[in-house]
Amino acid sequence: MLKKLACFTGWLLVLCLSLLFSFTLGLWQDWRTSSILVFWLLMLLITVLLWCVGHTLVLVIKGKKGRRLFEKFRLSRREFVLKAHWKTGASIIKRARRQREKLPLYLLLGDRCGKSTLLASAGLPTFYNDADDTLIRPTRTLRWWFFRQLCVLDVSSNFLSGSPAVAQAWKRLVQWCTSMPAPAGVIIAIPVTSLLNPDLSALHALIRQQRALLEPLVRRFGEQLPLHILITQCDRFPGFSLWAQQLSPEQRLQPLGYTWSHPPHIDGQDEQILHPLFSALKQGMSRVRLSMGRSVGLTATEDATLLDFPETFSRLEPVLRYAVASLCEPNAYFRHTSLSSIWFCATEPLDENRSRRTGLFVHHLFANHLKDLGLRRSKQRWLHRPHVKKACVLALSLAAVWITVSAWLSYEYLQTNVRQQSPDNLAKFLAKDEQRHHLSLRYLPFLPLIEEQRQIAETRLIQSPSTKRKPQVSLDAYQWQVLRAAPEEQRDLILSLADAVITWQQMRTGVTLDELQNNPPVKKALLQRKYSQKLSPLSIMAIERHYMRTPEGERWLFTAQRLLETLVNHDPALQWLVAPEVMHHPLQAAAWWPSLPDSITLSGLWTLEGEKTLFGWISTLEKAVAHPLPILTQEKTRWPTRRQDAWRQYLIEVSAHLSSVSPSGIPRTQLVAMGQNKSSAMQFVHRTLHELQDITVPQAQPWLQTLRQLQQLSTEANASAMVRRTTQIDRQVRQSLTDWLQGSRDTKMPGRAAPADRAWLHWQTVRNKAVKEAVSQGAPDAHLTRALFAKNENGDGNPITDLLPALTALQEHLTPQNTDAGVNAVWLFYQNDAQRLAANAIHQSTCWLNEQWKRSVIWPLGKNNDTRDYEQQQALSQQLIGDFLRGPANAFLEKDKSGLSAVSFAGIHAPLTAEFIHLVRHSYPAEKLLDIQERESTRDEDQITALVAKVAALEAEQNALSKKSWKLNINSMPATVPGGAQLVPTGTQLTLSCQNGEQKFISMNFADTHGFSWQPGHCTDVTVSVMFPGFTVHHRLYGEDAWPTFIRRFTSGEALFQSSEFGEDADLLEQTGIKHLLVRFALSETNEIETAWQAWYARAQNIDELNTQIADLAFRSEQHTNTPISALPGDIAQCN
Repeated sequence: MLKKLACFTGWLLVLCLSLLFSFTLGLWQDWRTSSILVFWLLMLLITVLLWCVGHTLVLVIKGKKGRRLFEKFRLSRREFVLKAHWKTGASIIKRARRQREKLPLYLLLGDRCGKSTLLASAGLPTFYNDADDTLIRPTRTLRWWFFRQLCVLDVSSNFLSGSPAVAQAWKRLVQWCTSMPAPAGVIIAIPVTSLLNPDLSALHALIRQQRALLEPLVRRFGEQLPLHILITQCDRFPGFSLWAQQLSPEQRLQPLGYTWSHPPHIDGQDEQILHPLFSALKQGMSRVRLSMGRSVGLTATEDATLLDFPETFSRLEPVLRYAVASLCEPNAYFRHTSLSSIWFCATEPLDENRSRRTGLFVHHLFANHLKDLGLRRSKQRWLHRPHVKKACVLALSLAAVWITVSAWLSYEYLQTNVRQQSPDNLAKFLAKDEQRHHLSLRYLPFLPLIEEQRQIAETRLIQSPSTKRKPQVSLDAYQWQVLRAAPEEQRDLILSLADAVITWQQMRTGVTLDELQNNPPVKKALLQRKYSQKLSPLSIMAIERHYMRTPEGERWLFTAQRLLETLVNHDPALQWLVAPEVMHHPLQAAAWWPSLPDSITLSGLWTLEGEKTLFGWISTLEKAVAHPLPILTQEKTRWPTRRQDAWRQYLIEVSAHLSSVSPSGIPRTQLVAMGQNKSSAMQFVHRTLHELQDITVPQAQPWLQTLRQLQQLSTEANASAMVRRTTQIDRQVRQSLTDWLQGSRDTKMPGRAAPADRAWLHWQTVRNKAVKEAVSQGAPDAHLTRALFAKNENGDGNPITDLLPALTALQEHLTPQNTDAGVNAVWLFYQNDAQRLAANAIHQSTCWLNEQWKRSVIWPLGKNNDTRDYEQQQALSQQLIGDFLRGPANAFLEKDKSGLSAVSFAGIHAPLTAEFIHLVRHSYPAEKLLDIQERESTRDEDQITALVAKVAALEAEQNALSKKSWKLNINSMPATVPGGAQLVPTGTQLTLSCQNGEQKFISMNFADTHGFSWQPGHCTDVTVSVMFPGFTVHHRLYGEDAWPTFIRRFTSGEALFQSSEFGEDADLLEQTGIKHLLVRFALSETNEIETAWQAWYARAQNIDELNTQIADLAFRSEQHTNTPISALPGDIAQCN
């Protein structure tokens, strides 16, 4: 149990680690999750397959499994022994071939016909074999016979048995033969007894067995494998041994047979096939018969046999012809084979050792004839083949045709007299000459003449008048021209220099004039020489190419490359490279919003096409200087950031113009497009995403990430719920795994994507509902703005009121606490759809309100107006307008500081006319739109009543205090001038003026006492007079608080007065030099007077405040005049 659990845990750990590796690699390469899973499955599949293959190989090597699978590849014991014998001889043949020794190989096939005995008794020495080859042993598999210059492979007759094991072994042997050089031939051994057998079916069966055995070799080598038929055991032919005994030993060594110089055509019906063989044999035997004479030791019968032997031996021709036809004639089962020779041989036992035999007519056959046939065929066999001869004839014919056609084409080319042509014609001649390849077979026989013609034309063209220019002077002037030009012109000049450098590089590599003409033309300021105006651009290019191939041209090219690098690096900011260009039209915001000005554009260089163009420029510059430039490499690195910055600024500028939306109607087609996310704003967003689709996720700025998130939410919203859920889980898993791999602790909440999806779906639902209502709206009506400005009575909600809150909720989920202006611009595009829907609703409602104005005010005033006088008409207008304001127009007006004004929603004001607003502001107070209990004037009147009551109560209390009088005794003392003076005061006088008269206290600087009576609110004037000889100065106090102020100043018994405090009398004091006066009055107890004053004064202040409030409330209501009927507007809303 523990073992199974450990195995399961191990496999589970391997799967988890492999999955983690796949996700790590996939997230690093920014693969999709589906691609990561497919990669993981493929990795597991490949791992399992490799493990299975390895395990299977181990089992196969151990021999436990795979026997049937590798049955045809595994060698049996017979085949293993056969291969061992084969490799022994094959290695010797390969070694001889490596030593360039010619060793013809013959295969010897036969069915127990004494072929092994024949080879052993040939009397030839063998090599690479330690065994005694003279011993006669049967061949069980293979046996190699290596003679001095010949090799014979003796194939066992067991291969003719036809058993499956033997057939498989023969296939192996044929396969091994194909890996060797082609054999020189195959020797087919046929015993003479088979020919003497009257049963031809047995002979036919034997021949067919050999033919079937031979077929794989014929199929592989074809005509390269000639057949040699060897008739063995001829000693069993009657009289053959007796005839051979009459021959000399040298004659017994010579071969007996015939070799065809050309393979005969085998036809079983042709009786003359073997006629050359038997004619030669009969002729030779007849000559030998004449030379034999009559031997003494022969009987009459033997002598008769010898004399009749040639004719007797010729009787083998029909049977042998039948055998040859069966062996070589092609049919539906076997291919055609070529017959090379037929030989007759035999063996006889030795007299001194009957176990050994000697061969007859074999020695020279294996020593010379077969060797010569093999060597001659290897040298000349390909020439004697019919198809080789046909191929040679065809090749010679084609060569003749080729030379003829070449001569005709070359003559048409060489007949031009280039010595008398103009430079322009010479340039055209060279361009035409370069159109053909120098190694073209059409001109190859006469290529030297054509080359000479071309060299003459080029020399004549170079002799055209031209003036050499110094590279340093010309290129310095070009540099000065570039540095003085504007950024756009700088780019054109620098790219022209780069194109010129590339053209010069191509000139040095031998590019043709036609290909050079496809390049941008080289500016005259960059040419190496100064040419005549009469020369064509092609002539100038040809001459330039010639001089560019010289050492001076190489120096010119090197200087131009250094200049190009200098010009590229002269501006680190590369302003010349990113300057606006006219190749790509700028993106105008008016293409999506026709109301926007044409000045809001984005350079086409920041688009995808512009990026391709810019990278093409960079590639051209780097190709020209022949190595990467660091400044351009850096530009390519920061290019994604610069593109995003440009698009970000463009979005901010466009969104700023879209922020203010005025009420206007939206056509039905645009409303439908808005419901399908194809509004102008959404199309602009799609274009932005398309143009920035090559920006990778790590490179994307926050505003682009937000835009992509919104696009992804839109795509997922159109999918099914299962797909959305799967996408959310995928996103959460990828984000969590990425944060974990990066070691980030500030990970996003797992459920953060779900609220964003729900917020998007809510936004889509609300918007689609608003679009649906707008599309279904027929004539203008106030239905679209119900509850838009205030909650209506029945509580029916308006989807437009939920548009902006839904979008705000979505924004809070995706970009909380955002401070990026680009992100804000993105949200403004989505907000534009909501604002347009609100503007459309307000426009429809105000148009409906305008119709109501005409129907309920203008039309009733004009109906029966002849029956009413002006006052009645005026009263009716006031009534109608009041009813209209309290009725349909009530929802479209709101109160502000200036009075009534048009309502607004999301910054969009109802398009009411200025005349109508002036009418309602100056002729109808805003409170008239309210019920009487809700009017402000009603509340003001109630408040004034309450304040008046308070004032009356306070006045009663104040009057009660005023009726009381408070006594104060004052003791006078002498008044003096501090510091002394020429004049001194002679006395003082204190006067208290009240409503019931004046109270005076005069003292002549003596200690006098006087009593004063004071009533609050009745005494408002106090005068302190100081008498001098000849004049008197006065200090006056005015107001209800005059007496309390006097008391507070003399609380200490004396008061020091400045001369300026005596008013108009101050000049008299200054004339006498008196700056200060010290006046002394001693007061009795003053607390009661101060308390009475404070009580009376507090009530007076309260009364003043209440009176101020009453006055404000009284003057708050403005006087509204009646508006003349002629001043009533015809339209109260802008409804165009």
